[in-house]
Amino acid sequence: MKKLVRLVACAASLGCCSGLHAESRLWTSTTGRQVTAELLRVDKDQVVLLLANGQQASVVLSGLSATDQAWVKDHPAEALGGDAGRLPWERRFLPGVVQESLLDMNIRVIKEAEGDCVYESGHFRFTTTAKLGVLVMNDVCRAFESTYELVRRLPWGVVPKPEEGRTKFQAELFETRAGYLNTGAPPWSGGVYVRKDKVFRMPFEELGLTRAPRTKGSGYARSGTINNDTITHEITHQIMHEYLPFAPVWLLEGTAEYTAHLPYSSGQFNVGGAVRAFKDMRESQRKPQRRRMFRGLSYSPSWVGVKELWGFTNDITKRTAPPGTEKSGAQAEPTTNLDPKVLASRYYSSHALVVYFMHLDGNGDAARLKKYFDAIHQEKARWTGFWPAVEEYNKKVGELRPAYAAYRQSLAEFMKQPGVKDLGGGRFSYPTNLKPPAAPPEPPAPPQPPDGIEPDQVALKHLDVLLDGRSLEQMENDVRSGFLKAGVTL
Repeated sequence: MKKLVRLVACAASLGCCSGLHAESRLWTSTTGRQVTAELLRVDKDQVVLLLANGQQASVVLSGLSATDQAWVKDHPAEALGGDAGRLPWERRFLPGVVQESLLDMNIRVIKEAEGDCVYESGHFRFTTTAKLGVLVMNDVCRAFESTYELVRRLPWGVVPKPEEGRTKFQAELFETRAGYLNTGAPPWSGGVYVRKDKVFRMPFEELGLTRAPRTKGSGYARSGTINNDTITHEITHQIMHEYLPFAPVWLLEGTAEYTAHLPYSSGQFNVGGAVRAFKDMRESQRKPQRRRMFRGLSYSPSWVGVKELWGFTNDITKRTAPPGTEKSGAQAEPTTNLDPKVLASRYYSSHALVVYFMHLDGNGDAARLKKYFDAIHQEKARWTGFWPAVEEYNKKVGELRPAYAAYRQSLAEFMKQPGVKDLGGGRFSYPTNLKPPAAPPEPPAPPQPPDGIEPDQVALKHLDVLLDGRSLEQMENDVRSGFLKAGVTL
């Protein structure tokens, strides 16, 4: 039995995917070793299991007994996995460490043509104008695949899958910073995930790549430091793309800052060391230079407070007053403040609040945060049909635009005719010998969101799960108390 467990644990470190869980059964290897576990899913030739200690692990299908192999093939529903099979919050646990997935870091060259190169790792597709070669790309993709594994293993219940219509997450790498900025990337950024384009973008300089004409198989080589923090931050957004419309921006930025600042060494993220890492960062009175999110700026971020932070729902640069929080003192911010020092404090505070919910809230098991992710997971399922309906609505409206433009032009000419009078409010009179232009077709009715909630308000819907009966003032006290017990002064 111990031998099979070691085999499963070893395979888990090479990467597996969580998914649907069934009832426990006894699994037997071809050598006769046995272990009791639940089937989560089958990922290619890997059988992914849930062990009794709550850890996920995998074993090669051919390494199981003929009886077990037949059982897997006879139970396709259990093997499918996917969102419908997410483990409930009470069965998702905080991992101490997360080992990077070496199996997914093997690069395949899809295309290496002049000015058009494409490479793929286990879960990402990289496009660039420069030939980088397998060795360089193996190095580059490490931060991407490590972040994928980290987010998958954290107890948020995220089952990573590429945006609709794609088989892998997309990344575009640019030889020059000018080329990167020409895509509309923020000038202070080192890399960015663009939700509308469904792609992560980053210039070579942030990957530590410089020209090296003599390098075998590539015109570039790694000679500088790779901006792992920015990659981890933005790839966390990309992997969580399905949740972006349903959570407040402070939580989205906070989770990305949380992953970006976890201690990382020898291929492992030390999740258990998150609080200590936050304390070290706070005591340094500045973010680590390798983060380089706000390029060229030295700053000492400050805690803005729960009441203030709670109002950043859809835009980290502009605060709004969440419905129901007026009595607690939450007020709208009338103007947008783009001062990078102010933004830095908001990112820092978002990071702090996520660290609190992950490690310091309640029993330190992230229970409220796990419940919250379950709530927004259920919420996003309710909106599945709305977004395609919006796309179809926009398509039909777009098809009608030429007819409306032609009608407006014809009506303008008609209004110039003798005897035609504008009565206001879209009404007019005209002589009986004239005929006004025919009205265009009626536009389609716009789709109605679930419960009549506006899309930009849905991020507020489940925040009561995090409050759990507490006021914002009580939450502020709990946060400060939790950090003080951990030896951190916000």
